[in-house]
Parts: sequence; structure tokens; C-alpha cells
Amino acid sequence: MEAEYKGAVIAACEIVWLQKLLSDLGQLVDVPVIIYYDNISNILLANNPIYHARTQHIEVHYHFIREKILAKEIDLIHVSTENQVVDIFTKALGTDKLRKFRKMLGVLEVDLSLKGSV
Repeated sequence: MEAEYKGAVIAACEIVWLQKLLSDLGQLVDVPVIIYYDNISNILLANNPIYHARTQHIEVHYHFIREKILAKEIDLIHVSTENQVVDIFTKALGTDKLRKFRKMLGVLEVDLSLKGSV
């Protein structure tokens, strides 16, 4: 749980950095940025500012994401593992799942044949 929570915090830090960059370029982001996340426990932890005894081992600076959620700068939305498209970049997938995610990303399959072509 802690590793996934830290991953969400890192994503939140990157979002804040990108928002500052866009702001410096004159493009304000005035809507919450959505992070699609497949861990319901971590979504509840990040959304609930009440201290949890079972999570006291998580370092305080990782609760940065809570502040951003309360400030309505970031929103964590649950997406089931079956629809977590980012898995195409992080995991070895079976053929069916690979094709499904590839289609969701809009990547086309191209048959290449090197035989007879130069």
C-alpha cells in the first residue's frame, strides 16, 4: 500500500510542477487534475484528512497529496485494474489485454514484412 501511495504522491508533485510551468507560460489550470487510480484504500486515505493509526509509518511529507485534494487541485478517481491503460507501460500483459489497451490508446497494428521489400 505504501509504495502505491508514494507513487500517487509523486504524480501529484509532477502535476503541481506542470501547473506552475503552465502558469508561468500564462495558461492557468483552474480545474482539478484527475489521477486515475486503481487502489481504493489509497484513494480513501488520501481523501480523508483524519489520521489513521495503521498508516503512521507513512512519512508526513507523503500526505502532501491530501492538501492538494482538499485545495481541489487534484482529484483521485477509481478505475478498475481491468481498465488501467497505464499497465501497458509497466507490466507484461497477455495478448488480449495488450490489444485492448492498445486500442484504448488509439495505437494501430501495422503488419510489416521485410521479405521482398527494400
